Amino acid sequence: PFIALGGGLAGAAFAVELARNGAPVLVLEGTRGPHHKVCGEFLSAEAQGLLAYLGLELDALGATSVSGFRLAARGRQAQAPLPFRGSGLSRYRLDQVLLQAAEEVGAIVERGVTVSEMKSSEGSVALRAGSRKFTAKAVALATGKHALRQFPRPPSDMVGFKLQLRLTADALSTLENVVQLVMLNGGYVGGLIVENRLVSLCWVLHGALLKRIGADWPSQAAYFARESDRLSELLHGAEPCWDKPVAIAAIPYGYLRTEAISANILPVGDQLAVIPSFTGDGMAIALYSGIAAAQAILAGEGAASFQRRLTARLRPQFRFASVVNQLFDRSILSGPAVRLASGLPGLVTWI
Repeated sequence: PFIALGGGLAGAAFAVELARNGAPVLVLEGTRGPHHKVCGEFLSAEAQGLLAYLGLELDALGATSVSGFRLAARGRQAQAPLPFRGSGLSRYRLDQVLLQAAEEVGAIVERGVTVSEMKSSEGSVALRAGSRKFTAKAVALATGKHALRQFPRPPSDMVGFKLQLRLTADALSTLENVVQLVMLNGGYVGGLIVENRLVSLCWVLHGALLKRIGADWPSQAAYFARESDRLSELLHGAEPCWDKPVAIAAIPYGYLRTEAISANILPVGDQLAVIPSFTGDGMAIALYSGIAAAQAILAGEGAASFQRRLTARLRPQFRFASVVNQLFDRSILSGPAVRLASGLPGLVTWI
């Protein structure tokens, strides 16, 4: 069979597309059940279209509606309409439903399988997971932000966190139909409402700031409240849904894998491209790359050609996202960025 190494958005999309076209496919997922991931959980129009293509109905899953974007920094804020209607849905629910969709069309999903080694030879790929061995015609490398040791990506000092919260009624009302981004000195915090009226809070901090304020939630929440009136209001009376945030370190934002791994290993999702946080469309890219990898296999296209084609298509978007990300990441630019957004909301919508 073909193998998806990883059962997140890219791996599951790869499996759905292959299986419903009659190709045998196996998904190897390291976790034993549904779990939370560091992800903003905002679904753009493109992501929604790709999920519909894969057979998912977001309304039936409880996805929320998002029609506006709010930017805040240094006591100022600006709001602009999105050029489409977005959605909020947790990865906890979405990933599980996508894997179920893959099984329904004939894919085999094995959970709790951690692959430690992968070797490619002419016409096949061999994988090792403990004492177990697997062989595939081709593999989609879909391990997300967690890289397989053999295929490293450049290091970064950026650390991402995610936590779900139950907010007070007043605080929750401020996020109705809005995805919000608050810029801080040394990081930024995004939030939106997902299913069951929970708020998904996702933030990225530079290592130096994290070392200074601490990695535990109470310390970070206190820092957010001191730095931002908007976050102070949002977090007042909030109840975390878990004891501590989920976290991921050394996220290589802006990374595009330009060198091919082998003729039959296709990197997808974050193993192919990691768009700067909160500036692009990481979930849509993950879905699109998984579908495109499956279609390349069905068409007999080699991994190197697939990789060149997708990175060429993504590169202009990444350049633009990197420029926008500078506004979020540099405290000296955050105030002017919000003032500009206040005066020209149409520009924000276009961006």
